[in-house]
Amino acid sequence: MPPPLSNAANLSVVPEEPIPAVGYIRVSTAREEMISPELQRAAITDWAARRGRRIVAWIEDLDKSGRNFRRRVMRAIAMIEDGTAKEIAVFKFSRFGRQRVGWAVNLDRVESAGGDLQSATEEVDARTAAGRFSRGMLAEVAAFESDRASEQWKEALQYRRDVDRLPPQGTPRFGYDRLGRIPVPGKPNHFIRDANDPKGERYEPNSVLGPVLASLYIRFVDGYSGHYLVQWLNRKGFRTVRGNTWTQQSLYLYLDSGFGAGLLRSHRRDCRCKQPGRCGNVVYHPGAHEPVIDQETWERYLARRKRQRKLPPRAQSAVYPTSGLMRCGHAGQKGIPQHGLSAQHGMGVPGYAYVCKFSIQGRGCPGVWVRRVDVEKAVRAELSKWAGDIDEQARVTQARKAVQLTARTDRERIGRELLRIDKALGRLVKERALDQDMPEAIYDSIRQELLDERKELEAALEEAGEEEQANRQDHIPVIRTLLDEWDTIAVTRKRDLLATLIRHVKVYRTGVRTPARIVVTPVWEPDTDEAPDDQAPDAVMESRIDDRDQEE
Repeated sequence: MPPPLSNAANLSVVPEEPIPAVGYIRVSTAREEMISPELQRAAITDWAARRGRRIVAWIEDLDKSGRNFRRRVMRAIAMIEDGTAKEIAVFKFSRFGRQRVGWAVNLDRVESAGGDLQSATEEVDARTAAGRFSRGMLAEVAAFESDRASEQWKEALQYRRDVDRLPPQGTPRFGYDRLGRIPVPGKPNHFIRDANDPKGERYEPNSVLGPVLASLYIRFVDGYSGHYLVQWLNRKGFRTVRGNTWTQQSLYLYLDSGFGAGLLRSHRRDCRCKQPGRCGNVVYHPGAHEPVIDQETWERYLARRKRQRKLPPRAQSAVYPTSGLMRCGHAGQKGIPQHGLSAQHGMGVPGYAYVCKFSIQGRGCPGVWVRRVDVEKAVRAELSKWAGDIDEQARVTQARKAVQLTARTDRERIGRELLRIDKALGRLVKERALDQDMPEAIYDSIRQELLDERKELEAALEEAGEEEQANRQDHIPVIRTLLDEWDTIAVTRKRDLLATLIRHVKVYRTGVRTPARIVVTPVWEPDTDEAPDDQAPDAVMESRIDDRDQEE
């Protein structure tokens, strides 16, 4: 029996019939002259002629990173799976990809379909154990080089942000002129610093779009919804820096960045999430550019965005003026959890009434039903009372300042409690290090208890901050705007303005076929869980069945 062929001998065997192969070319940037598309194509063509391969298709990924597989290379893999080709030929294995998991998963797809991955410049026979090991080492080296380049790139971007105080990516920003950079001839979307500009790279507010950006923040703080702002921008012909129409997602993404407030947003480096663009764990750094809004407007914007995120999606684009503000007054009694009221059609009128969803689901609530027109009438009556006379206006102002003071005091107290917890955690870790005999279960139990307490304090601190922020502005002008323009103002803006004034509207059932009691609680008054004055909760519970029988 003849001895087995060596690895080199296996590579030298030319098949009798040419093997169909897909030539795949990838360059990260068009400036990579050493492995330009032309060089890769020539090397693959020469390899195919020497190895008895027939290139049935060429697939190119130009200016594409190898750190993901959202590329045209997936077409080459599909051609292997449908039998159009038997191999994928690349200049180097690193051209296939530099991401470890993606490399392994997609190479397995190729080989499971009976195909193979070939390199024109790396003589490796993956049919042998030594060949597979060599190919794996080359893939690991490619991943290492990609990780190293990524770290260097991140350091360069961090330097731009922390030292130059410029946006890391250097992209155009709506409302600003990007100066000190010039386009690279023949290379779209590539810019370099202008050596003839002594001021260097910088962003300056545009004389037209700068005030537009400022007005977006101011209008949002004043109660306009994102839906309204998007419609206004598109109707006026304003476009994003890429020339696209605005959407609520693109609007909030840009406003949340804080660029108009003179800030640069970045993802916290200690956060390990895989989607930094959607993660809320961010920090803001001072930028070198001039802001178009003041700090107070920015803080009010953040406060309203935080309140908005807590609302259900339907309440964010309100259909009715009190959407998202309605609450069942019997929540918290007899173990009934907090819950809201849902709008329900009736009498041929959309949103005719608000109904307790817990009662509909049979979850123990006595049931609340109230006409929407009665709710809006009660709200307008409260608005008129708050702005009715000088004495009432003075009371509102005094109550608002009292809530601010209480919230500020609570924040200071909670801050001291958080400091105490942090010191306790530090002492616990130190004691654990000194006392090796401390049982692990006791250490974990005490530590978890402290962490739970800290989490509750952080939630209370955030709530106190929202209370202080909500009562910082003067409510009287907002109340008068609502009263004067109630019949003409858009529903979304009306609801947003009401949300700056009203904590919630609670509805209580008072008995059998009797009008519900409506309690409007403003933001400058504390939340209460009071029951109706004319009927106790137990009596309401007992009348529920009789009431429904009569209604039927």
